[in-house]
Amino acid sequence: MRMRIRVKIYAYLRYYLPSPEKFAREEWEMPEGSTVGRVLERLDLPEGIRIVVLLNGNRTDEKTALKEGDQVHILPQMAGG
Repeated sequence: MRMRIRVKIYAYLRYYLPSPEKFAREEWEMPEGSTVGRVLERLDLPEGIRIVVLLNGNRTDEKTALKEGDQVHILPQMAGG
């Protein structure tokens, strides 16, 4: 079974999307039972890149399970002082 989630990727991280998905729709179809980590696997992020992932507005980790209608936001980690 499949589910639909909304994924928003910010700033330069968009360039790590697989070619067919570059600048494509924000709605992704994923297998039921997928995790945040599975979403991140679809990106070709270089090792060591620092990101922040929000699930429905709350910070989350790769092990969190997704459900139909979830919203995932992937942002570059900010630095500053």
